[in-house]
Amino acid sequence: MTAAPRPSLNPGLVPAKNMQGSRTPLSVLGPQAEAERQRIRQQFETGTSARETLRELCELADSNVRQIFEEVLRVHKREPQGLSLLALGGYGRRMLFPYSDLDILFLMGNEKAEQESRPLISEFSRTLWDIGFRVSSAGRTLEECRRIEEDNAEFHLALLDRRFLAGDAALFEKLDTRVLPASEKQARPFLLAEIHRLTRERLTRYGNTIFHLEPNVKESPGGMRDYQATIWLRQIVDERKGIRNITAAEEELSTAAVDFLGAIRCFLHYSNGRNDNTLTYELQAAAAERAMGVGDGVARTPSEWMRQYFRHARTLNRQLLRYLEQKSPVSLTLRQRLLNAARAAKPEPANDKFFMVRDGLLEVLDQAVLSDRAVTYSLFAEAARTGTPLSREAERSIGYILTHPELPPKNKEINWATLREILGSDYPGVALRSMQRLGQLTEILPEFGLIDSLVVRDFYHRYTVDEHTLRTVEHLQELAEPPDERGAHFAPLWKTAERRDLLILSLLLHDVGKGMPVENHVTGSLAALDSAARRLHLSPEEKEEVHFLIERHLDMSATVQRRDIFDPATVSAFAQSVTTLERLQRLCLLTYADIHSVNPEALTPWKAEMLWRLFVATSNHFSRTLDRDRLHAHDEVPLLGRVKALAGDASTEALERFLDGFPRRYLAVHSAAEIAAHFALYRKLDADPVQTELLATRHGFSLTLLTADRPALFATISGVLAGWGMNINKADAFANAAGVVLDTFHFADLHRTLELNPSEAERFRKSLADVVNGKAALEPLLKSRESASRGRVPKVSVETRISFDDASSAHSTLLEIVTQDRPGLLYDIGSALARLGYNIEVALIDTEGHKAIDVFYLTAQGKKLTTQKQELLREVLQGTLV
Repeated sequence: MTAAPRPSLNPGLVPAKNMQGSRTPLSVLGPQAEAERQRIRQQFETGTSARETLRELCELADSNVRQIFEEVLRVHKREPQGLSLLALGGYGRRMLFPYSDLDILFLMGNEKAEQESRPLISEFSRTLWDIGFRVSSAGRTLEECRRIEEDNAEFHLALLDRRFLAGDAALFEKLDTRVLPASEKQARPFLLAEIHRLTRERLTRYGNTIFHLEPNVKESPGGMRDYQATIWLRQIVDERKGIRNITAAEEELSTAAVDFLGAIRCFLHYSNGRNDNTLTYELQAAAAERAMGVGDGVARTPSEWMRQYFRHARTLNRQLLRYLEQKSPVSLTLRQRLLNAARAAKPEPANDKFFMVRDGLLEVLDQAVLSDRAVTYSLFAEAARTGTPLSREAERSIGYILTHPELPPKNKEINWATLREILGSDYPGVALRSMQRLGQLTEILPEFGLIDSLVVRDFYHRYTVDEHTLRTVEHLQELAEPPDERGAHFAPLWKTAERRDLLILSLLLHDVGKGMPVENHVTGSLAALDSAARRLHLSPEEKEEVHFLIERHLDMSATVQRRDIFDPATVSAFAQSVTTLERLQRLCLLTYADIHSVNPEALTPWKAEMLWRLFVATSNHFSRTLDRDRLHAHDEVPLLGRVKALAGDASTEALERFLDGFPRRYLAVHSAAEIAAHFALYRKLDADPVQTELLATRHGFSLTLLTADRPALFATISGVLAGWGMNINKADAFANAAGVVLDTFHFADLHRTLELNPSEAERFRKSLADVVNGKAALEPLLKSRESASRGRVPKVSVETRISFDDASSAHSTLLEIVTQDRPGLLYDIGSALARLGYNIEVALIDTEGHKAIDVFYLTAQGKKLTTQKQELLREVLQGTLV
């Protein structure tokens, strides 16, 4: 696939030399083809179906291909014998989208014909490009097509969609009926394995979910590629023998989904003027306004229209996954059968006799019993208990029984005890996925239906609200065996959590308010809890616990991101709101899962670490562990001993001078080894007034700078980092009693400048030192970065909010700024603070998509800001940021 635009047409194009004898010159063919394309586009935009549009585009291409091929043969005085033109892939399937390539195979009878055809093929391809067709071509002899190339599976899969275009029909017939059938039959195991591999890799790239907020309608799960992979699977195993038939109703749903997505892909191609298949927010709004793919002419909101998209995508994705799951009925050698028999998992019938475990999946043995919902719920409970998913065939059987008009359901209402068993198990997400796909989840929790396929239009969340919710549950169950370091701390919390059922119920309901017409979604979610609690007969105590988790589900995240978690006042206030260690444990798990499920990058190792530190600090607070505010170094005998052991020949007096007056949080943030490294920098200040240390970390880089305090120091460092294209995640500012400032910045190297060019690290440090010392100006550095981003209009507009908080810290005024993120933002804020003479004690920097959320602990002359100073700062910042 290529996303490049169509080759442009030159009205004054001079025919190629070898085409000068052509009956129809390029100067005529090109405009004719372009006029026909415009006619087809106009018809599509006035209501012609995608199916008809694709047919006409294919006929246009066929006509030009055949005409040019005949002309090239005539000009080169060549007969077509020994040379055939075949359409492959989407072109072969007659699904040619407006800006798709023409996949063409030049089939030659032998190597001699190949040699003779090269000039002709070159002329043919160039001519098609000259009149506006993008050509993706390949050349093969008959013998080469016979051989299956294991490193080029995509070509052999494209051959499955072969279609004769022009040339030697007898040669194509030989390939189609004598050569390829035998080769493809022999290669079935290989081709099936390759389809599985390629498909799994593609689905994994897109997170194995259809529910992306800006999906790719070709490549994403549920897109057109899913449909084609299904067709290939059916072709390879020869479904004409009835091996993998599908019902007429399923075929009808599939056809409707293909027609819908086909219309969307045509719309995207025409809107973008290129082979770009991403359904962006802007194009979602335009498609919804035109009822694209629906055909009723009724305008819809983007969210309503996207629900239509996801329902069709779900149809194609379910069908594909069912085919991928089934074993391929291909002929195996005796050796293969013996090996498979030795390796295959034995079926494990359950005591109930209505299901069994086969190949790691739950299979239904007796469909009739599924009309009793209690039996179906017991199957879900088994999945949640063991982590064994239901097979797609089992889900298909359940879905059939659920909608069968002659099998009225028994025991339809689920009681809390049964649901609690599912939610409180080790693998609740395994069961909930199947329950959602079958509609059982919304039957049990109608409130969940409010967020079914619901799009929330921001650039921080990656998935629809329901997909985000189910992922929170799955990220928790992963903690049984954490997949990465981020989950290592939280695994014991999950394994020992009491009343997991209440935690999972809270997660299922925590965002349903986003599907309600309420100003604050938490209010809506709590209203949903009221109705669910009545229906499920929760006890008052159970409802109170779920109420707490829903109401406070953003508190821990906000505290981590917007408060100094090393300030005892912050920990004390947070502990007071949580009240118990058990609630803290559940809230911590909920927060971990909630952040993790926003998008794959949301839970950075840094955030995971800070979340864990807040949990530990609050847990210690419950144990009445107290701390003091400022360091008096001579009282820190154990610390001095550890640091001195790492600091070489340092004297105790020198260490005390360095540490004296630092905030006590300095000890919480840094280890003894880090403090020793800082002290080593401190001892070099006499030789060089700016000392820096740059370290690569798991999640980016850490910059430590020591120097004597000076005006606008924080803003200057922020400006240099911005000028180098670095994204600041967090910043700490410390000062000791002697006026030495120790600033630490944790940042991400967005353009991988330092990672890919290690020598740049020294130039970066020199640039920083020169700017801090006044040897170099900061403005040119910032201007180059700002000019690169100037003119980019943000897709999501963020309203600027400035607020102050005097209660959360005993020694500082908290300034919280929510505004549009942009290069140099932190520099502008820091400069404003410096001009007013306000000191930054702590800075907490965070971004959510295009939204910057920055919190500063501020003092003026060692005290909190007065009301007058706060209002002055607000006025200055509004002029700077708005």
